[in-house]
Amino acid sequence: MKKLLAVMVILSTLIAAVGCSRGGDQVVDVSTPEPTAPIVPVPTEALETTEAPTPEPTEAATPAPTENAGDPVTQAPGQPDQSVFDDAVFIGNSVFDGLYMFGVITHGKFYTKTSLNVNSVYTEKVNGGSAPILDEVAQGSYGKAILLFGQNELGWPSMTAFIQKYSDLIDTIRQSQPGIKVYITLLPPVSKAKEQESGDLGITLANINKMNDLLTDLAQRRGAVAISVPDSMVGEDGYLPDDASSDGMHLNLAYDRIWADHITLTVMNNN
Repeated sequence: MKKLLAVMVILSTLIAAVGCSRGGDQVVDVSTPEPTAPIVPVPTEALETTEAPTPEPTEAATPAPTENAGDPVTQAPGQPDQSVFDDAVFIGNSVFDGLYMFGVITHGKFYTKTSLNVNSVYTEKVNGGSAPILDEVAQGSYGKAILLFGQNELGWPSMTAFIQKYSDLIDTIRQSQPGIKVYITLLPPVSKAKEQESGDLGITLANINKMNDLLTDLAQRRGAVAISVPDSMVGEDGYLPDDASSDGMHLNLAYDRIWADHITLTVMNNN
């Protein structure tokens, strides 16, 4: 009897299951959570990481040692040092004026005047001067005389006479300043426009070149130093560049600086 009842229970269960699978709404168990992404366990050991490579430190560049490191800065070789003019006197015409009027040369004593020549230097006074230029020079004490004459004498009938007068001037200066060193400044060229304007007065490139040859010879004969004209003050055609002067003869500030540096270096190298 018990076995018969057990068989009937099993059959009933099977019949009910078959009926649920074939018809009716699907039953969803709300108590069953929706499936979620599997949880990945956090590793208990630290992951092995590779750090980005860092550049090896490089040594800072060390400047090459220089002589007298730590000593006071001294004048570099070849650099103009105007202290060389501390015992100098500049004597000449107005072409020299810009060197001190513009503040280009700040050492030494200047005795310059418009239209000054090798004759009038004995009698002319500078503006505000109390005595003729050479008399004032004689009252001072100088180790160098830097001279510029020739522009105002280009129209003279005889260059030989000019050179003789220049030589006499050197004697006069040396008599009042024993042991003084004399520098003869050669004449810068004029512009082509200046030559066209004043050529009838002798102001030509040809006359200037001839005058400079005579001045160079004078310096050699009289134990003086000839100060040449720097190449940068001479154009390809031999004339003064147009941008160097407003009147074709008197230099502007930029070219006065070029000239001043050249004069300074020449005196330094022959001091």
